Parts: sequence; C-alpha cells; structure tokens
Amino acid sequence: MLLAAVASVYAQTLGDWELIVVDDGSAEPVEQALGSHDQRLIVHRNPSPIGAAASRNLGARLAKSEFIAFLDDDDTLEPDYASRLLKLMVEYGEAVGFAWPALRVIDNVKNEESVAQSDPCLISGTTGTEASYVASAYTRTTGMMFRTATFRARGGFDESLAVSEDREFVFRLLSEGVGCSSVPDKLVNFYIHAGPRLSTDANLQRQAGCDTRVLERHRAFILSHPRLASRYLNLVAKRQKLAGWKNDYEKTLKLLLRVRPFDLRAWRRLLLSRLWRS
Repeated sequence: MLLAAVASVYAQTLGDWELIVVDDGSAEPVEQALGSHDQRLIVHRNPSPIGAAASRNLGARLAKSEFIAFLDDDDTLEPDYASRLLKLMVEYGEAVGFAWPALRVIDNVKNEESVAQSDPCLISGTTGTEASYVASAYTRTTGMMFRTATFRARGGFDESLAVSEDREFVFRLLSEGVGCSSVPDKLVNFYIHAGPRLSTDANLQRQAGCDTRVLERHRAFILSHPRLASRYLNLVAKRQKLAGWKNDYEKTLKLLLRVRPFDLRAWRRLLLSRLWRS
C-alpha cells in the first residue's frame, strides 16, 4: 500500500514537489523497497517508533516548500490533487491557512464505497457559517494541505495524542483565527482494510481517551458552535460508550444538552443509558 501511495504522488499533474517518507521504525526499512534515485524523494527512518503525530511533525520540519500536504501510507491521491488544492490556497491567499478535499472511502472489508468530507467549507479568520464549522470537525489528516509557516508557527500536531491529533489541530487553528476551506471533489482515496490501522475497534480505549482530552482542551470553542458541538460531542459520547466509559458517556451527553437542549440524538442516547443502568 505504501508503494501505491508513493506512485500516486509521482502521478501528479503538478511536477514541482518533494516527497518525504517517514519510516516510523518499521520492522523492515522501507527505503530499499522504494528503490528510487529521484532527488524529489527523501526517506527518513526513525530508529524506533515515535508515533503518527511526531512522525508527521518531523516530516513537516524537513519540508522545504511553502505548502505541505499529508498522505497516510495506506491511501492514494488522484492525479490532480496537488494542482487543485494549490489553486484554492493561492486563490484565497493568507485568509486560508489549510484546506482539504472530499475523500472517496473504499471499504475493502465490506466491499463498499462512499464519500466523506464533501460538505463545503469556507472560514476566514473567525467568520464562517455554522455549516462550515460543522464540516471542519470531520476532516482527516490524509489529504490535508497547510501553509508551512502556519503549521510550524502553531507547533504542528499534538504528539501526546495517539489518535485524533488532526481534529485537535483543526480546533486549535480555528480558535486562533486561522481560516480554512475545502474542495468538494473526491481527490483522495481513503482505504479501510483488514490490516493494522489506528482507527479500529482494538483501539477503542485510546480513541475514547484522546477524544475526551480534545473535548476538555477545546470545550469553549466547541460549545460556542452548537451545531459543531452536536456532531462532535455525539461522536465522543459514542466512543466513550464503546470503550465502556458509562459515567463519561452520560457526562458528555449532558454537556451537549446544555447548548443543544433539543438534540434528539443526545436525549435518546441519555434515556437509553439510564434504562440500561436501571
């Protein structure tokens, strides 16, 4: 899958790029498998694993370009990904510090295909529709593009988070007035597969723990946008329930109902939880 990801970068219609592959202490070094003498390809190997967020930050520090984009090793880019995202970033100038495209979600386990991140978004400074703030809450690192200066000035991803570091960074950027936008077309292929992935049921405890920390850190920002709060807090509550965190689950639902008192999904979940307890 890594070879397919790399090949999708070489297939870009835009030729002025550099590709930094961070090998996070894999059992077998990937450099020989890539086997390229193209000077645009740089491979950095961590002697031992340091985690996804830290590896991404390391790659961003090595980058020489004005813009940086992230691609997970099990996903691929459409050939016009780079040109389309760069066009958007140049069009909006400094008003937009980061952007993302829609994802084609290819589930090879269930043999299904769907679309994610297709809702339009445009936030300039602290000005944006509530629909835009909702759209920003579900972005994933893979396929995201940043102005390098913006990324570095904010310290990059939180390396203490095993998962949800992308969501935490988005909330942090938006709360500091960094604008964002999106391309509605499917320019990244996001694969769900049977192999190792961070976002699987085996990592439920880590997912619930990281999302709970993100909520605590950015509570004021999240609650200031009720529609965003509805989507994000329901997601956090779902993960807390799956992890068996009953008290935190009910606490999160009650917090949501303080800002969205008529949120039917939250009420239904809270009532079912109380029936379950009794």
